[in-house]
Amino acid sequence: MKFILLAMCAAVVCSTAEESAPLDLEARRESVETLKRHISMRQKRLDEVTAEIRDRGRKTNLKIEELVKMLSEMKDSESSKRRVSQVKGEAVEGLKRMLQTYQVERRKIFERLRTDGKAPEEALARDMAAIDALIEKRAAEIIALVKSMPGGADVAKYENAGGSYYDGIYYEETRISEAWRQNRRDKVESGKQRRELVQALEKAIASLESRRNSIQGMLAAGRFSGSEKELQEQELAHLSGLLEGRKRQLLEVAGAADAGDVAVSKDQADDFREMFGDARRDIASDFQKTLRLYHDATAERDKLHRLQENLAAREKWLLEKDPAAKKAE
Repeated sequence: MKFILLAMCAAVVCSTAEESAPLDLEARRESVETLKRHISMRQKRLDEVTAEIRDRGRKTNLKIEELVKMLSEMKDSESSKRRVSQVKGEAVEGLKRMLQTYQVERRKIFERLRTDGKAPEEALARDMAAIDALIEKRAAEIIALVKSMPGGADVAKYENAGGSYYDGIYYEETRISEAWRQNRRDKVESGKQRRELVQALEKAIASLESRRNSIQGMLAAGRFSGSEKELQEQELAHLSGLLEGRKRQLLEVAGAADAGDVAVSKDQADDFREMFGDARRDIASDFQKTLRLYHDATAERDKLHRLQENLAAREKWLLEKDPAAKKAE
């Protein structure tokens, strides 16, 4: 009796499953269409954010280029003393901070490419290439600003301050010339910035050489395989190119100054400092907004990537299970 009851239950379950199977397939087909619409919506959103990032980045680059060009053409006068050089130093520090942020973001991308097998590799590789270009752009602007600071010249320390007769003898009076004082100020400010930049470049070169040698050693030892080996080989080529560039920049900084031609007065320098302060705050704000947008875009792109993988899996399932899909094929 118990056996008969079990058999009857099994028959009912099988019958119910057979009756619901077509409904399940229809639901699967609908889920695929819904997912496609979802993906389309998220792709539009990603495109919007990406377009905004590009527009913001372009505008920020133009602002920085304009400021660097203006600063590079200016130099201090005897009345402005060190004001222009100090603004140049502040601009260099701001560019360094941006460069460091780019480097942090690049390391995150590289590590994800190395460890996350499900990451959107092509998109991340494009991000890394864009960041590499920005790093080089900011580095070149730093070099230009430091080189635009006068390195000092051979200026006579004393100048004639008149004279007087005493007891029939003419006594010439001298004083330290303002030109010599300004030349000394230029040499001090320029020397400080050049030393700091040389030290930074030397440190970067040492770090790049260490990373290059480490990757070369691990590649030679067969420590990498598959996609990671390819990634590390690409990074090795990138590091070799960076090394050559940093060494050229080191020679460039150690060479002759390319000082600006426009000597500005104290009042002009004060006005420019105020303008520079406003522009620097604008750029910093825009940069942070762009960085947040980039993080939003990255999250949106990851979500889209997961949805596309889900869609591919559902379409594969339908292709294997759906009689209508098999006929269409």
